[in-house]
Amino acid sequence: MVPQILRVACRGSRLSRIQTEEALSAIQPLLPRETQFQVTHFETPGDRDKNTPLTDPNVPADFFTRDIDQALLRGEVDLAVHSAKDIPKTPAPGLAVATLLPGRDSRDALICRVDWDGKTPPKVIGTSSPRRAEEIQRLFPGAQTVPLRGTIDERLEQLDDEACDAVIVAACALERLGLSHRISDFLPYETAPMQGRLAVIARSDAEELIFLLKPSDFRMQLLDGTLAERPRPPAMIPPGKPATLYVGTNPDHFQGCEPLIHWPVIGLFPRPRAERVKVLSATLGSVRGVLFASPFAVRCFVDALMHWEDGRTLHGKILLAAGPSTAREIEQMGFQASVAPATFAGLDALLAKMDGVLAGLYLYPCSDAAPTDARVIDAAKRGVQLMAFAFYENKPLSPGPLPSVPFSQVLFTSPSTVTAYFTNYPDEVKSNRTWLAIGPSTLEALGQKGLKGVMVNGQ
Repeated sequence: MVPQILRVACRGSRLSRIQTEEALSAIQPLLPRETQFQVTHFETPGDRDKNTPLTDPNVPADFFTRDIDQALLRGEVDLAVHSAKDIPKTPAPGLAVATLLPGRDSRDALICRVDWDGKTPPKVIGTSSPRRAEEIQRLFPGAQTVPLRGTIDERLEQLDDEACDAVIVAACALERLGLSHRISDFLPYETAPMQGRLAVIARSDAEELIFLLKPSDFRMQLLDGTLAERPRPPAMIPPGKPATLYVGTNPDHFQGCEPLIHWPVIGLFPRPRAERVKVLSATLGSVRGVLFASPFAVRCFVDALMHWEDGRTLHGKILLAAGPSTAREIEQMGFQASVAPATFAGLDALLAKMDGVLAGLYLYPCSDAAPTDARVIDAAKRGVQLMAFAFYENKPLSPGPLPSVPFSQVLFTSPSTVTAYFTNYPDEVKSNRTWLAIGPSTLEALGQKGLKGVMVNGQ
């Protein structure tokens, strides 16, 4: 029975209060009409300690959630609202994500001092995020990063007091605070998984409440409107910088190879949901975990999972990712890969990383074009038994004549992209281009065309 007054916990900052109002507005239509909310504000370790940089390895996973989650576990509140990127990667025992709400702008924004001339790159940039600090070194070579903690308002105040030349802030936070006018530029890199989303947390035994909130979860609409992607040439290629023709299905995972011309030569289409749900209901209880070979496999799996049960069903399961883009997709869905290679070296690298410790039976949701027999045999040699089921179909596309925008490289993500590309453009085998490959099987497919490929090993 859902109580008539739901006690809700959140942090006390202005941003957190706005986010909580946003979350409650989203879930209220799903609750009984008489339901009211009683909001209580808490401090967390991250609110009390504004000096320790987030780069410090001793910062705990629940730095911004601990006091709230403990109150939830003690039964003092019924729900908690968090920024989804702040929740621990491994949920505290007794807690569950009731819903992950549809997100806002996930980009990071650069904010310069109000008196900055806008003509020269900032030399001192404030951030306490290890991820952002790493990207700053790539985008602004030679720039110094300085730790900057506090609320958004406090960080902007430090900026304008000349503690630094610029700060990095999530664009969605500025939007929610009505501060979008302060944005100097958007930064071209992948941000923290789930940035821009809000998570509503409940006790894991609050069955009725979790059931009622489930329709608001963005993972319920993951594959709605899935269509074949169409080519999207870039608006502008920087002078002197070679463009890369990307023939896979999701360019967002390869921003390090920019400028990209997205020119998909294959389309990925999910198998019927009822078919995928049937596989999960028959197998998930008996396997040690799930092995994902692609980001789309993750989406097809999670779509079926959410329409069958919910994320609690994966508690205790080992999730394996064949590469960094797949691991990131798992994180975007609110879960965590137990093992994932840091490079695009393929399934062999994943199995080697497991080193026999994680042997057992694993569900393997894959495409109908995957070399399942060979992968099952290779995995068995390392004590990993794969139950392979096609969760999606891989179909060739005909995008038309190659783009008029010059490109010197082609980036292939799978053997199927190699086959489709040279079927569409057979004369390309004579072109003087650099052929980039994700994974050894893709490299092998290029070799079969008589071409020397270059393995992309970066993250």
